[in-house]
Amino acid sequence: MPDLNLLLSLLTKFAWLGNWLFFILAFIESAPFIGLIIPGATLIFVGGFLASQGYLNTWDLIIFASAGAICGDFFSYSLGRWGGNWIKTKKIINQSILKHGENFFKRYGDKSIFFGRFFGPIRAVIPFIAGLSRMRRKPFILWNVLSGLAWALLNVLLGHFSGTLVTSIFRKWSSRLSWILILILAIAISYFVIKKRGGSIVTYFRTSSIYFTKRIHSYTWFQKFSARYPVINDFFKESKRAEEKLLGGVLTFSLLIFIYLLVIILDIF
Repeated sequence: MPDLNLLLSLLTKFAWLGNWLFFILAFIESAPFIGLIIPGATLIFVGGFLASQGYLNTWDLIIFASAGAICGDFFSYSLGRWGGNWIKTKKIINQSILKHGENFFKRYGDKSIFFGRFFGPIRAVIPFIAGLSRMRRKPFILWNVLSGLAWALLNVLLGHFSGTLVTSIFRKWSSRLSWILILILAIAISYFVIKKRGGSIVTYFRTSSIYFTKRIHSYTWFQKFSARYPVINDFFKESKRAEEKLLGGVLTFSLLIFIYLLVIILDIF
């Protein structure tokens, strides 16, 4: 098993290689063949975490990840433009995902290049479909650059913020970590015991998710917002357990806000 300290030491000395690694990962994620199975966003998030610990430069990582994502999508677009019909005929790409991607592209047109990068499984086929559909090059480049920059900034900065926060909490509360671990263990045991007896927590969460979603849809401001951005309605139609994802996302965001306020109040930094 490789020594983690040795690997991190090498990463520090040869940071430029690490930057190129994340360029390649971002590039590969855009490939219509293997991009569907490469967790590019997660790996870029890890890169942001490493940058927060000083092993990589945050802005260099953003630049390389953006460049990789932009180049990868342009490669996929060119592949669809010049060999898309042959590839589609040979059924090399998952036909179900390709069909979803085609419907998504027809619905949103040029903007699908931006939205598609954040839209789960179809992220790797949208540029390919854009090329296959003979989308004009200039609009594609514009949306491709915007989406690549936004995607890299989001994932790298999320990783960087998480790494900084976790490290600061660890340093400030290191003497209390054993109590925190005991508390987490107790919560985990309670959760599994309750779930084994009847899954009441899961059932409650699902019921609450449905209620929360119905409540949100009843507000006029949300109806206007979803009418202006149909991608929101598509999320509820096409995403499995969309209600649970919505409530989970809101709870996660609320938790992050709470932690941030706690950090400020307790002066952790």
